[in-house]
Amino acid sequence: MKLYTECHWDGWDRIVDIYPERSDKLPEYINNPENYKIIILEKGALEITSGSRKRVVKAPALIGLSQHDVLSYKILQSIKVCILFFKPTVIREEFTYDRIDSGELAETWGTSIYQDYLLIKYATVSSNVCDHIIELPLNGLKRLKELFTAAEKELHGQKDGFWPCRSRSYLIELLYCIVYSYIEAAPDSAESPETDEFSAITEYLNEHIDEQVTVETITKKFAINRNKLNEIFMKQASMTCHDYLLNLRIDLAKAMLSNTELPINEVSSRVGYPDPGYFAKIFKHVTGKTPTQYRGK
Repeated sequence: MKLYTECHWDGWDRIVDIYPERSDKLPEYINNPENYKIIILEKGALEITSGSRKRVVKAPALIGLSQHDVLSYKILQSIKVCILFFKPTVIREEFTYDRIDSGELAETWGTSIYQDYLLIKYATVSSNVCDHIIELPLNGLKRLKELFTAAEKELHGQKDGFWPCRSRSYLIELLYCIVYSYIEAAPDSAESPETDEFSAITEYLNEHIDEQVTVETITKKFAINRNKLNEIFMKQASMTCHDYLLNLRIDLAKAMLSNTELPINEVSSRVGYPDPGYFAKIFKHVTGKTPTQYRGK
């Protein structure tokens, strides 16, 4: 089974190591040892066994698998899944399996590369598949399906010469949404109304990162005053809500600028800045470089 996408254009011999699939079952090649997999469970339930552990997974949920993982499962209720097969080198060419397995990425590489490595790290830190399962809120499922569909559309449609990097950018954004909505944003402290509110707000920010969301948007949507909002964010993230949102946008922009050839105006709109000039000003203020300079580094 070819778990990659070939170019349909005459005279352009190009493949992209991403393969999208929708199904009402998990395919027999789900444990292919040459790919990472992101499985979005949008309907049904599975019982997953890994080592001595068993875990029931009910939709909506997400399962991340590295090339080493073997998914042993039983279908408890009819399922519907969206699956992205990909190789880590589609994110960065440095992300070979040998380097990932050796730990070289974490120990010796710079901040920019390590930040990109965080996008796939959660599927590698444990050998037990039960630790790679994330329960999703319904709005989280909606956003991940939108990004899956966008990547799928680019891979199948190939409407212009940017389809390879645009499909990669949607994979990066999907992984970014997973990591920063449901892993990095998970509060360390015990559950409380404040930690629940923080989680709900950070999920919303990630899911609407391409929109013109402001602090005022958040205060109105969550019926919270600005001082209380910032108090929660300072306690949970050591920064204000405004700075948290700014960092989300700039970090995603940096990943797209570093790892794709998308036009800067498209990167700008994808991270919530419809005006590329204003985006460039904000980006330089945060990073010390213009988007063009950052890409050229």
